[in-house]
Amino acid sequence: MASVPLTMDNTHTSPFARFDPQKLAHYETVNWVAYYQKKWLTLLRASIGMVQEAFSLSLPRAMYVAYLVARAEMAAAPFPENDIPTAEAYMRRVYHYIKDVHKLDYDVAEAAKREVKWWIVHRELFNSADKQPLVEALYELNILYGAEPQGARQAAEHRTQAMVYSDEWIKQGKLSGSPLIAQEEAELEKCYTALKRAINMARAA
Repeated sequence: MASVPLTMDNTHTSPFARFDPQKLAHYETVNWVAYYQKKWLTLLRASIGMVQEAFSLSLPRAMYVAYLVARAEMAAAPFPENDIPTAEAYMRRVYHYIKDVHKLDYDVAEAAKREVKWWIVHRELFNSADKQPLVEALYELNILYGAEPQGARQAAEHRTQAMVYSDEWIKQGKLSGSPLIAQEEAELEKCYTALKRAINMARAA
């Protein structure tokens, strides 16, 4: 698949690399745990914090984007009776909004497609030992964010491992005190550390 990386003035930091890896990893971990434990208020707070940190948004903008992401996830969630076109439509709105806010240049439809694709692949591979298709799906999304290839793949591998821990946590009963939650968060922090470095390296090249 041809990459469609974002383009912008290289004298400025990419809005896709302004996040704090530790904070973003924490928000995403809390988000996953709250989702599967059906703790909806915690999920709402974590989702807003996650998109605010990930995309360098103000609180009001993050609230709006979190709403759109939630609608996309709701459309993609029922398995196998999910609505992928609707999920992609909501994610197109997400990426169009971020594109406008930060004055970026990338293919909104392709960004939405790549985002929803890894959701689908993750679900399909839940009981599979072969997670390579998930690595590839995440890699393609990281490339779109403007990451250099080696770092993009490293980040994808760490995020995939985080999902392996998350999936195992689900299978073991979704216990709040499970050490798998900390392992998941640690892998996500490695993921975002690698991704931030890869985006900045690509922009400096």
